[in-house]
Amino acid sequence: MSHGMIAAGNPHTAAAGAEVLRAGGNAVDAAVGAAFASFVAEPLLASAGGAGMMTLALPGAAPAAIDFFSTVPGVGGAAAGTRELVEVLVDFGAATQIFHVGRGSVAVPLALDGLTLASRRFGRMSLHDVVRPAVRIAREGVPLSPEGAHVFRILWPILAQDADTMRVLAHGDRPPAPGTLLVNGELSELLAEVGRAGGTPAGFHAGLAAFDIGAEDVTRASCELVEPLRIDVGEWQVLTSPRPGGRLVGFILDRLAHGAHEATEAAEVARMADVSRLAHRERTILTAPGSTTHVSVVDADGGAASITLTNGEGCGFLLPGTGSQLNNFLGEEDLNPHGFHLHPPGVRLPTMIAPTVALRRGEPVLAVGSGGANRIRSTVGQVLYRVTSLGASIEEAVRAPRVHAEEDAAWLELEGLADPDAAVRELEKRFASVFPFPKRDFFFGGAHGVLRVEDGTLSAAADARRGGATLRV
Repeated sequence: MSHGMIAAGNPHTAAAGAEVLRAGGNAVDAAVGAAFASFVAEPLLASAGGAGMMTLALPGAAPAAIDFFSTVPGVGGAAAGTRELVEVLVDFGAATQIFHVGRGSVAVPLALDGLTLASRRFGRMSLHDVVRPAVRIAREGVPLSPEGAHVFRILWPILAQDADTMRVLAHGDRPPAPGTLLVNGELSELLAEVGRAGGTPAGFHAGLAAFDIGAEDVTRASCELVEPLRIDVGEWQVLTSPRPGGRLVGFILDRLAHGAHEATEAAEVARMADVSRLAHRERTILTAPGSTTHVSVVDADGGAASITLTNGEGCGFLLPGTGSQLNNFLGEEDLNPHGFHLHPPGVRLPTMIAPTVALRRGEPVLAVGSGGANRIRSTVGQVLYRVTSLGASIEEAVRAPRVHAEEDAAWLELEGLADPDAAVRELEKRFASVFPFPKRDFFFGGAHGVLRVEDGTLSAAADARRGGATLRV
């Protein structure tokens, strides 16, 4: 008998969630267990020092979303203008970008609080058992994936600010090679303590004082249980984040689903790009190309959970004794469009993440989401459109070529198109700059999804663009 299925950004992340399912956990338990494991297996994409959001639908209960994105510190009266930011140039290959990191870039981390809240409120296993796989792999180590090594190379100028960060996360003074065993004893102890305490350890919060985050900041920064945004598409009810990312996913899905499907591939690509550009104009705020990962689970009882985690690009410094790099949300330009340290203390920062579940005829059957910063809206919107409107399988929807557009520019994957030249020409009629990618690329995010099809069987897809993995239990 199947206990469910999981899709995640790394095989070890997925294996941890599968272990929890196998032990009797529901979709929320498995998603939380996998999320803890991602701190080990995907250490620059997710962290106990970061934040996130979960959307869930369980049998017999109203769907819900847990918002545990970070808030702005300074409630206790710390002078925000004195927070130091460091400019770091990061080379993405095709382009370079300046990021602002350092101790003054850290917002109040809520990842542990959000995950433990989800476990207590919606899980059916003890937190001690849910976190057990992550504790073990942090202690024993996991081999670094090729995709993970690529992220280390990109973000190395940030990590290289601090010798302890390099030593604990990379085990050396240069970017680690694929296959390097990632052991993190301090993180193992932190996660074990989370399991024992049934929540975030007091010592974790106390250590934030070194980053000008005080007790009052932590007290004010509670997680929120909110109602998901709903988008109706035929027999489907799509439930996603009510924050900027989810609203833009809904905007894209609504326009694609209720517009006229074009007769040719090139024209349909151009229609998707036009909708993506409209979403860009509708945006409340964008996020920078930060470090993000996603987990999707559907269990045997009909529950679905979707969770997206982020750490920005990381601030470059560890929270002492935790093995965890803290976020740099206060240093991301697109989270702070009018200048740094201008948000009032205590407010929750905006985010583009959009963990999503979908019901078909009232039954939860789909969990999906993606990393990828401002490409999240295009990625998740297009995957949902293909599944809910075009009847594609989750594998087809995740693998399909993606297009993303902003005001005067469009980015397109050519691999998988029947006539890529025609698609590029069609985009060039509409956009001043068109950037074709010959292959499926990390740039376009990592969509991981699980779908229960009409006959009741489960299928899943984890995005090869970011080294994802699926497991059936």
